[in-house]
Amino acid sequence: MSREMYKKERQIPDETVKKMLENYGSEGTLAVNGDDGYPYCVPMNFVYVNDAIYMHSAKYGYKIDALQADQKACFSVIVRSEVVPELFTTRYESIVATGDIEFIEDDSERQLVMEAFIDRFSPDFREGGMKFIKGAMGKTAVLKLNIKEMKGKAFRSDKW
Repeated sequence: MSREMYKKERQIPDETVKKMLENYGSEGTLAVNGDDGYPYCVPMNFVYVNDAIYMHSAKYGYKIDALQADQKACFSVIVRSEVVPELFTTRYESIVATGDIEFIEDDSERQLVMEAFIDRFSPDFREGGMKFIKGAMGKTAVLKLNIKEMKGKAFRSDKW
């Protein structure tokens, strides 16, 4: 799956990509192999913990069925973008990661990930978030993208 980026000058260094995933962007698009050979993409919130991208989901549905049939997946994030009409282009920072999805069953890892979601998206509501996690944990699938390849790309021009 590894290919060199066509416009190599736009590639973001790996450590910067990791920091971007840890600190910026709140959602990405998970792409899986769907029915009849068609790709299926769905927007999802994520956290980046211990060099993996984690998502949470209901335990049932099309996405889950697709992942149980084939764990290969791609996750893309547009960290930021801005159309520049006068230049007929877009400034952007984006990340694409490919790998295999793992369904996390270990209770301590599931708890760690769900707490990371609370800390990232609802830090001012941690106490309520912990109660929410306790009630939702049995109904929640925790998905881990074990990253095989990840690249960031940016076109920043003169303003970024």
